[in-house]
Amino acid sequence: MLAKLALGNVRKSVADFGIYFLTIMLGVAVFYAFNSMTAQQGVLAFSETQDKMFSLLGMVIGGVSLFIAFVLVFLVVYANRFLIRRRKKEFGLYLMMGMRTGDVVKIVALESLIVGAASLVVGLLVGFGLSQLLLYVTSALFQADVADAAGFAFVFSADALVQTVAVFAVIFVIAAVLNARTVAKAKLIDLMHAAGKSEDMKLTSLPLSLVLFAMSLVIIGVSYKLLIDNGLMEPSPQFAAATVLVCVGTVLFFYALSGFLLKLVQLARPLYLSGLNMFTLRQLNAKVNTTFASLSIVCLVLFLAITSVCGGIGIRNALVSSIDASTAYSATVSTNFGSYNDETGFVPSDLGEFGEFAKQQDYDAVVGLRASAQTLGLGDFDALVEGAAQVDLLVDPQDGLTMGDVEAASGLKLADYAGSAVNSGYEKFPVYVMKLSQVNAALELAGKPALTLGAGECAVFSDSDLTRGFYEQAIERGTSLDVSGHAFALASFHGDTLQTTPIPMNTGAVVVPDDAIPADAALIQTMLNVQCANDEDMTAFGEMMTAVSDTNEPNTWPITMAFTRADVYDQSIGLSTVVSYLAIYLGFVLVVACAAILAIQQLSDASDSAPRYALLRKLGAPEGMISGSIFVQVLVYFLFPLALAVAHSCCALVVVTDVVAVFGHLDITEMALMCAACFLIVYGAYFAITYLGARKLARG
Repeated sequence: MLAKLALGNVRKSVADFGIYFLTIMLGVAVFYAFNSMTAQQGVLAFSETQDKMFSLLGMVIGGVSLFIAFVLVFLVVYANRFLIRRRKKEFGLYLMMGMRTGDVVKIVALESLIVGAASLVVGLLVGFGLSQLLLYVTSALFQADVADAAGFAFVFSADALVQTVAVFAVIFVIAAVLNARTVAKAKLIDLMHAAGKSEDMKLTSLPLSLVLFAMSLVIIGVSYKLLIDNGLMEPSPQFAAATVLVCVGTVLFFYALSGFLLKLVQLARPLYLSGLNMFTLRQLNAKVNTTFASLSIVCLVLFLAITSVCGGIGIRNALVSSIDASTAYSATVSTNFGSYNDETGFVPSDLGEFGEFAKQQDYDAVVGLRASAQTLGLGDFDALVEGAAQVDLLVDPQDGLTMGDVEAASGLKLADYAGSAVNSGYEKFPVYVMKLSQVNAALELAGKPALTLGAGECAVFSDSDLTRGFYEQAIERGTSLDVSGHAFALASFHGDTLQTTPIPMNTGAVVVPDDAIPADAALIQTMLNVQCANDEDMTAFGEMMTAVSDTNEPNTWPITMAFTRADVYDQSIGLSTVVSYLAIYLGFVLVVACAAILAIQQLSDASDSAPRYALLRKLGAPEGMISGSIFVQVLVYFLFPLALAVAHSCCALVVVTDVVAVFGHLDITEMALMCAACFLIVYGAYFAITYLGARKLARG
């Protein structure tokens, strides 16, 4: 009997349970789909590097899922709080008719079980379909074929299924216990009069609300300035202050918003007195005033979601866009022989016997690696290499060129171009020097035109967006640099990447004629670029370099890093996919949670306000005018947290763009439009469902 009654209640309360069901269903689907991604390793033909990156993706998503689970717990409990409040009078009627409190508690628990089980089943079915879609998205991103000969495979993860069912079972149990506790502790008189109780107004003084609203804008503006001026590259008191201030400003913004809106529209009397605007504003005033805390949290969570998705996809786009430019060679083998800065001067690396071997080879990487391959019995080095070109990064050991020297000579500041992406003290970092002959050999090997320098001229190479604008402006100013006692005019800028690398790392190196390099120039790094005849030789060359790098044989060449073109593709695409999936997973769940909270609040309020709408009808207000009032209320309630979150995100993305520039070029416009479209689809769907549900509830 109780089960039949609970089932009937769920059927009759579709308007109440609809948003709740949709939210849990989406949560289940996304939770299962992303946690089942590790099962894709069994049906996709990954390379060894891709397999490692995908294992990393599984670990990261597993960790993030713990946070997502806490978000969903909060969301379910919050939703149930409003659903129970909405139906307290109904529960009071059950008690008046002689039903025992225990029976009412059982009904509530059964209703939670029915809705939870239905949303779990439907969510898992949607999750199965979504996991198949993610399989082919992963295949396209990793450029990995489906292992099945027919090109089709069904992915199912028993572990993800068990994990999803367990997590949501715990969530539903917690919700049911809290629901039962609320009903069991409530008194009959409280239940019967629950609909007549309203939240206390937090702020009733309109002049004070205007002052607080202005203060909130000032506080938010100060936080924006602190963030933009100091950036995200390193923790600082200014960053902490910006974080605190933006939170305080957001809370104050919504605390004073309702009074500000009311006062603003009251100043335009014709607008205020037109139609149901007076009623609409009073309704909004009561809503926002009593729920400012939840609106503030929703705004900040939306801010986190937008920023994480835009930043994550931005890093992915930057990594992918730089692949072609940073893979001009089949492979690059790099060795670090020392370091330099303005305080310590040149400090050689402690390479021991390996360093002595390199010195005996006159630091010629081809000679050293050829000898190493012979010593270790790894095969013929020259058989794998069609062409090779070594580029040395050099510096004057006593008075090397630094970024501070370039700034002084040009009258420019790198921070004005790179923004907050540069760390403090960057002025002491070296600007390396390269030989013209070596650079031209590397350019020729990559099939690019040679560099020509006139008398007294030098060129600068930088593949980083952080420094491009700075050097281009320095050239326009006719800057002259002192390189080991010789004056050279900066004549040209080149963005070529002179190595194969996952991330562009050259923030600036000056190319000068060979005879301008002093005999005692300190070698900081060698980069040996090679071209192989085919992919098989490239793979074999990479394996040979790995063996040389891993050996303990002292008479071999020291290798710091070795990347083949295939390594860079696998790592860049793998890392970008990890970041993208993580950003989308986190952002989607947070947006759904925020939209669901707003929707549940609006539906609850529409139910509570049904008598007021009935009174408007008795006074002659047409149905279209009442629907218009509800539309405006829901729109403002959804729009203002989103609008302020977008404003916060625009400020943060200015700084994020500087950070992403470390990985490569970022087109913020395209990314922002793409993210905005995705967010609006989810957010707009919740808005539409909420408006239709609120209009239905308002009709009684």
